[in-house]
Amino acid sequence: MSDPDVFVGIDVAKATLCVHIQPEGDAGGHERTFEVANAGKGIASLVADLLKLSRAGRRLAIGFEASGGYERELGQALFDADLPCFLIDPARVRAFARAERQIAKTDPLDAGLIARCLKAVGHSLRPYAPNPLVLLLAENVRTRRHLLDQAVELEAQIETLSAPTLRRMMARQIASLRATAKAIEIEMRAILAGDGGTEQLYRRLRTAPGVGPILAATLVASLPELGRLSSRQIAALVGVAPFDRQSGRTDLRRTCHGGRPAVRSVLYMACISVTRMKRGPLKAFYQRLRENGKPPKVAIIATMRKLLVTLNAMVAKNTDWRAA
Repeated sequence: MSDPDVFVGIDVAKATLCVHIQPEGDAGGHERTFEVANAGKGIASLVADLLKLSRAGRRLAIGFEASGGYERELGQALFDADLPCFLIDPARVRAFARAERQIAKTDPLDAGLIARCLKAVGHSLRPYAPNPLVLLLAENVRTRRHLLDQAVELEAQIETLSAPTLRRMMARQIASLRATAKAIEIEMRAILAGDGGTEQLYRRLRTAPGVGPILAATLVASLPELGRLSSRQIAALVGVAPFDRQSGRTDLRRTCHGGRPAVRSVLYMACISVTRMKRGPLKAFYQRLRENGKPPKVAIIATMRKLLVTLNAMVAKNTDWRAA
């Protein structure tokens, strides 16, 4: 991002967008905060205002958070208008709020916070570039996961029921949820087949041992940074990079923090399957760690990290899996 002089923070809600415009230095103008509708006319009005600033010689940087899909129409409109916009991780914004000791939380305060956070970390962000097919795939991945979570919850509850009628009703509900999840998997394959670049990435990921269709689709949909970051950065982003915990003479065990739970959970299940294989490079890696005294959980996390880092390198170099 090249030296912007106006930072725009947008707090996204279902019905409204709260906008904070913060000029810097001699950019001219005053800070202002206002709201528009999070719908066609409101978004068009906001884009028109921002284009006026840009055409007046202002160098804009526009930031907004992921907000459960309510940000998509805004992001697409900003992208189509060729305005420099950035999607910021909500956890990063909240961490920035804690650093500023901002406890109060309102839409105007959050919009200003996003603008200041963008100013502080914008140099490390990639411009927002929506891919409609990837967004649709991500929606299917999330919905499938929610359905399966519900099925697992109901399966735990059915064990506590004694009434045969209730057990049959619950069993039908579980079967329906799992059938719908299977139908979504078919839809996911159709979505992947509709875009050459996305399908090529999916097929490349599938060449790696342990990477099944669900993990590959999840990585395509929920980890667009794959292949664009360093090994350490991608591991930290997913939450499988152990961080040192040392102060003075105290040296605690390293732990993993943060990350993307949706990606990490699917990666975890894939590596559990790997450990149950009869042979394979990841299986051998896991066994070496166990033979060296590493606890099972530590060995699994290390295997997850190795698989993720390998996939990151494959995507970066445009190569399929190659056995060592």
